[in-house]
Amino acid sequence: MLGLAMRGKALFLAGLTAAVVVLVGCHHDKYGIKYKQKETCVLPPDETRYNEPPSAEYRAPPAKGDDKSLLNNQNNGKMGGPLTTSGFK
Repeated sequence: MLGLAMRGKALFLAGLTAAVVVLVGCHHDKYGIKYKQKETCVLPPDETRYNEPPSAEYRAPPAKGDDKSLLNNQNNGKMGGPLTTSGFK
């Protein structure tokens, strides 16, 4: 009987929570009483930083050169192994 009482309380609380969620979640302004704020456009002040485009032209980033420091300089194209210094043969 103790398990049934606990289950009854849990079901009651679940039903009560669902009812509150439905009541609060379904509330809407039926008659359009809420004030709807109008959007206003605000222009920036009349300053040169807003009126004139920047004078510097676009410069592309410099091209990356080929970095050959990690490209098999010592191993002659072979990968180095754990026990050998020149790689697998």
